[in-house]
Amino acid sequence: MTLALRTGAAVLGETGPYALDDDIIRFYRDLLRPYGDEVDEELARQGRNVPFVDLAERALAATPDPVASPDLLILAYALPDLHPLKTVASHLNHGFGDTSRSFAVSEQGLAAPFTALRVANAYARSGRCDSLALFVLEQTTFAYREPFAHAHDLLDSGVLMVFDRTGRWTVDGLHTAPSGAATGALLRRLLPAPVAARALLVTGPWTDPADTDVTGVARHRVAPGSYCTSLWRELLRCQRDWAQRHHTLVLCDTDPRHDQTQVAILTQQTAAPPPPAREHP
Repeated sequence: MTLALRTGAAVLGETGPYALDDDIIRFYRDLLRPYGDEVDEELARQGRNVPFVDLAERALAATPDPVASPDLLILAYALPDLHPLKTVASHLNHGFGDTSRSFAVSEQGLAAPFTALRVANAYARSGRCDSLALFVLEQTTFAYREPFAHAHDLLDSGVLMVFDRTGRWTVDGLHTAPSGAATGALLRRLLPAPVAARALLVTGPWTDPADTDVTGVARHRVAPGSYCTSLWRELLRCQRDWAQRHHTLVLCDTDPRHDQTQVAILTQQTAAPPPPAREHP
């Protein structure tokens, strides 16, 4: 049996004070100089200075239902943290009582949350996991030029999704398409007519609508705003409404850096409405 989404919350970062101390500056200097680059403190001062731990703790506090210590705690991110010297997954685990298996998934772009769900479902199928706390975090302040982040107007944002055996939406499939053309073929295979009639295709802001042409399926496109959190923020915001009209959710997001598309299939397993999830400014 796979895990199912029970509750969660999404938050937007609040601008904080300049956050780089001497140890962090020294870390960045040692990291960048071998590549001919230097620390740019002024660039960091112009940012919002919202570290991962702030986003994660605010998302946890905003979750409408109590969150017990999970069997598995995963942090997924596409862009690095402002504080490179803090192990955020371990910090969060400590807050839960140091009883969870905890780690981070990174260096995969927006595929990171999908990979985290693959790992969690493997744990669940093996009988080693009945609950998951998945944090998806994104911050936008860097002490160096980060070409992708600085080329787009991204939000500081965080998502917590809590999965267990009792949630509304079961994670019934996770797929990858290597290109736009392959995305269309994959979606048409996953959404034959009987399934499409009861499904909602939710596409991320980076996905080309031309690559997701599937006959007979309702569609919802996520507004731009973030790199890897947009799709999951929208899921938490809309899941209650979607549950009234659709049996299956097909979440589809394309990484603009290399055109690879990730797809997650979520299916309702109960008629009880899920608790509301809130996005906090």
